[in-house]
Amino acid sequence: MLKSMICAAAMLLSAAPLALADTPLGITGAELRLGASSDAVEGGFAAGTVDVAITPFHGAQFDLQYEERQNGGIGRLGTTLYMMPRAGQKYGLFLMVADKNDASATYGQIGATGMFQIAPRLTLELRGGIGVFSDHDLDWVTAGAGLHWQANPATRFYGQYDIASFDEAAFAATGHEVTLGIETRLGDSPASLFAEVSRDWRSGRHAASGDTVLRAGVSIALGRKGNDLPRFHLGDPMGPLLRRGIF
Repeated sequence: MLKSMICAAAMLLSAAPLALADTPLGITGAELRLGASSDAVEGGFAAGTVDVAITPFHGAQFDLQYEERQNGGIGRLGTTLYMMPRAGQKYGLFLMVADKNDASATYGQIGATGMFQIAPRLTLELRGGIGVFSDHDLDWVTAGAGLHWQANPATRFYGQYDIASFDEAAFAATGHEVTLGIETRLGDSPASLFAEVSRDWRSGRHAASGDTVLRAGVSIALGRKGNDLPRFHLGDPMGPLLRRGIF
């Protein structure tokens, strides 16, 4: 399945140059990310993002991700429809659907997100939503925030924090996940190297101590994202639970 996801992401990226001309509509940017994870086996993970201008003030971000893990891979499909009311801002609604390999585990999440440039090289991201796990009678509410700092034209630092509340008879906990990363472009090429570390833990009735995952790889980006801001983060509160074998 990982090979299929890589091919699909590559097709999304390869289509981008056909519409990356300076026009108000159509595909304006695309990114392909390939890498390895400390929790992954047999090829690691792949992700593709395409940014589309619907009107001069509206856009859409489409995400396709797959990560092979020790206890089964997870594929995600997400879309964010957003507005760009002025320079340095974009906000809108997102939808994410995910499925775990070789198991009855399909879930989804919907919510609102926004990104605001709070300083010349610093961008704040905020989001909130609700989700449901169709196979285990589980739902949750979630919120998150992120910071993106463009240290120089080639190097970007970023951090994400997500919190999710699960309150069911069979499972009650508050999940936390923190991610810190760096991405640096290779010369004048569209390729960049990235590395990040994520740590997740739970508090509440079904608490769990922290667990850490390392990821590193290469990304290839063409064009630009909406309002020249970073891509929206595709959060997944169920990811840490599935990785730990809770469901």
